[in-house]
Amino acid sequence: MRWILLILLLAGVLLRAQPQTQFQPKAKGLVLADVETSEFHSRFTGYEYRIYVSLPKNYATSGKRYPVLYVPDADFAFDAARTAYETISIGPSLRLGPPIDELIIVGVPLKIENTLDWARKRLYDLTPTVNEEATAAFAKQFEGEVRSGGAAGFLRALQQEVIPYIEANYRTTTDRGLAGYSLGGLFTFWVMLQDQTTFARYMVGSPSLWWDNAAILKAEAAFAEAGKKLRGKAYFSVGSGEGKMMLDPFRQLLATLTTPNNSDFRYDSHIFEGSDHLSGVAGAFSAAMKYLYAPQPAKR
Repeated sequence: MRWILLILLLAGVLLRAQPQTQFQPKAKGLVLADVETSEFHSRFTGYEYRIYVSLPKNYATSGKRYPVLYVPDADFAFDAARTAYETISIGPSLRLGPPIDELIIVGVPLKIENTLDWARKRLYDLTPTVNEEATAAFAKQFEGEVRSGGAAGFLRALQQEVIPYIEANYRTTTDRGLAGYSLGGLFTFWVMLQDQTTFARYMVGSPSLWWDNAAILKAEAAFAEAGKKLRGKAYFSVGSGEGKMMLDPFRQLLATLTTPNNSDFRYDSHIFEGSDHLSGVAGAFSAAMKYLYAPQPAKR
């Protein structure tokens, strides 16, 4: 028995003598090896935002300049864009897909307290018109003050605050993209009609075209009647399970987008079978990323 006790005592001493694993203090927010983070207060919207900058793996050593994809709205939107890009990027190594352009992905999510806080704030940034009836309904649903019609201010925040910061601190080209989903998709299409120079690539995922009695469709009709033409490259998508409120204006929009003799605009669209508004996020970003940044096969 003495030998057993002695052995146990020695074992305890040896275990205590082993170096202990050291853990770093917990960090809040997005912590990824290739993502740099910052925060800012916008003088145009009055809101606080985070900035997430996902850099190409060889950014530090390449000396190259890269196109930039801007992804506003929420942390999950940035995560979806980055995950889609990272997944597609490994395709050539595994012989499972074509190469994709190297790019910088910039997330511009609202700095929020919780999901309800995000739902209340985003409505202002992403809607181009004031809709008092919908705003009142959302205020009740989201249990707090809700504003709408702030898209012009948010676009100015991107143009005059975010983009200058990114282009002053990172090696970028002037090839900029904008990716939005849901109300973010509405905002992205509105930007396509408002500004023909800031962005050249667009993801319009499950756009909330129903907003304010489909005012964006009237704006698109006026845009076309004025002889204006869309420019750049765009990918439009929606899920088949999103209901008439989403699908009807989406189909109506696509019916008017086919502009003859417009070599400055290319687009593709897809209705994801069986996908609803929430489950469609990943598929929308993956499909858009491939269309916007991977070489497309020649049409026969």
